[in-house]
Amino acid sequence: MTATQSQQPAAADAQRYQELCARAAGSNVNDVSLLATDYLNHINEVIMLLEIVPDAPECLDDCKAWQPLEYTEHFKNSGIADKELAIEAYPFSPPQYKEPFDRLVREMNRLIDISIKRLDLVLAEGNEDQARHVAARASQNLQDLIGQASAVIHGDNHVIDQTQIDALMDL
Repeated sequence: MTATQSQQPAAADAQRYQELCARAAGSNVNDVSLLATDYLNHINEVIMLLEIVPDAPECLDDCKAWQPLEYTEHFKNSGIADKELAIEAYPFSPPQYKEPFDRLVREMNRLIDISIKRLDLVLAEGNEDQARHVAARASQNLQDLIGQASAVIHGDNHVIDQTQIDALMDL
């Protein structure tokens, strides 16, 4: 393969990125990161459930039933007007946004899993105070991560590092 041939896909991707940025202007998809904040609603759903658990332990079953969705999977089921653009643009999100965003989503999903398991354990022990503590910490930590993910979606690629994320997991 010649140098020109190897540059063609990169040039085509850059052109496609520019086209998608132009289409994203004024839409629900950020015209720099090519990501959409609507995805975070999926995480907010389980946060609300986790917050309810200490007062309504039966909601833990709803938390357990909640399943993480991949970005494009979320938008396939979404009702937002720009869902097709969100799906189409995602693979073209520049690595400086997509990589930290995907990492934050993985960590949010991991924190949700840890929190649900911990809540299940403390509720089985009948420890209501500990359940309140776990739910409050999970909610706050998830909201912090959502704030980071939102910043990335809006074009800020300066996110907390892995050590800070791991500290959030300490329930």
